[in-house]
Amino acid sequence: MVLLEGHAHDYDAWVASGCTDWRWADVAPWFGRVEVPGRVSSPGELGSVDRALLRAHPDTEVARLTRDASGRRVSVNDAYLEPCRRRPNLEIRGDSLVDRVLFEGRRAVGVRLADGTEIEAGTVVLSAGAIHSPAVLLRSGVDRDAIGRGLQDHPSFPVTLRLHDDVPPHGDTPDIGALLRASYREADDLQVLSVNHAPGADAPGYGVLLGALMVVHSTGSVRLASNDPTIDPVVECGMLDDERDLDGLRAAARLVEGITQSAPVQRIADVLPFDTSDDGLRAGVGDYMHAVGTCRMGAPSDHDAVVDPHCRVIGREALWVCDASVMPRIPRANTHLPTMMIAERISERIAAELAEK
Repeated sequence: MVLLEGHAHDYDAWVASGCTDWRWADVAPWFGRVEVPGRVSSPGELGSVDRALLRAHPDTEVARLTRDASGRRVSVNDAYLEPCRRRPNLEIRGDSLVDRVLFEGRRAVGVRLADGTEIEAGTVVLSAGAIHSPAVLLRSGVDRDAIGRGLQDHPSFPVTLRLHDDVPPHGDTPDIGALLRASYREADDLQVLSVNHAPGADAPGYGVLLGALMVVHSTGSVRLASNDPTIDPVVECGMLDDERDLDGLRAAARLVEGITQSAPVQRIADVLPFDTSDDGLRAGVGDYMHAVGTCRMGAPSDHDAVVDPHCRVIGREALWVCDASVMPRIPRANTHLPTMMIAERISERIAAELAEK
């Protein structure tokens, strides 16, 4: 939902991980190529939790969301796929679970679906996300030890608000409308989101202030539970395994705690109990749905890399990965926009390579 690029240092650090041509100066122009529109909410569209956060902390901003001029949410499907559906060289197969990539020697030649259907292809681009791209590669027998390692996400800590009876219902208000970026150890390494509708249909009249750590050191993993593609892989997030992340999330939680004690929040809601002790943070930590890093980019000689800086699977031919799994480290941004930037760059590189054949 939230459109942020991240910091220049985030991408310059990718280059230090062997990702040549991915420094900020290289990627910045590509953010402008992304076709999903961004729009901030008008004052009348903001929810009560948004307005409270904006009043409680002077650095809060109205979040730029994936919305068009009418306020409608715009997905990648809406922006990229729908306008192309009638192209004669495009076939879309919905509800088609991919089992594995097919190879002749070390060259990808197609995919096999879970129902046994085989689809031939001269080039295969895997875009199943940071959880399922490594699972497909593992089922396919791709021999890179790093597949599934290096999982990162932004750890978050929710504080629930029980809205007062006199607070008007949110109706069609966006779930998120305001965003606070703050600094603990590094610039903008903390984030607070105002969530107007607590998740779940059984929670009317509740909102959330969600604190998150945006510079992350802990890593987890994705591994197969079974070679059956209908069985989800095992995801071990490893959040807060690094003590620096525990300290950072504590700072995020205490930032939220201070906001809950402000008059604007107290006017609209009662704050449900929460625990910022080490045990409370470990019990309450959640993911931010920003999983990255399980097929990370790097030099072909790097044993911790799965794809090269062009996102080609190392040691294989005609096989690419293009999604958030290729990020070597998570940027201090909601990962939707950085993922689309990667897709813009890699799609042009794939097109250029295919044009040479």
